[in-house]
Amino acid sequence: MKLFIPVFLLFLNACSNFTDEELWIKIELAKANKNWDSTLQVSQKIIKDFPQGRYGGWARFALAESYRFKNQPREALDNYKLFHEQYPEMQPSALSLFLTGYIYNNNLQMFDSAKIYYEKFLLKYPNHDLAPTVKFELESIGKSPQEALTEQQKNKTRMSKK
Repeated sequence: MKLFIPVFLLFLNACSNFTDEELWIKIELAKANKNWDSTLQVSQKIIKDFPQGRYGGWARFALAESYRFKNQPREALDNYKLFHEQYPEMQPSALSLFLTGYIYNNNLQMFDSAKIYYEKFLLKYPNHDLAPTVKFELESIGKSPQEALTEQQKNKTRMSKK
């Protein structure tokens, strides 16, 4: 542990001389290597030092992803919400809205909140590729995975008989 702190401080000092684009490249490399601690740290650096820069939004989304993959759902949730509010026109905005509902539903079992975000998703993105998944999630809120799959199979069987 004693070695970690000086190495970490050296890493942060070294990052202070990079542009936002160079920091973003570091994030991409860290994500590719599933190094969520580094992704998290460099994302925070971009958000702090270059909040209005070209990579500010992407860094916010990478921060949310870092927390999600580090199994810190509340922190992930906060950052997905912030991303969606601050960058509604960016490409992963729909995904961030879906993941907000998903975390409420599957990680935190806060079903009323999940329903709100899933319905918001369907209103805003009715033709999105994730819309069928969101509809399934809405239909299966509060059910075990086995119950949800059994019900889905029953519905498919009913539809095929018509």
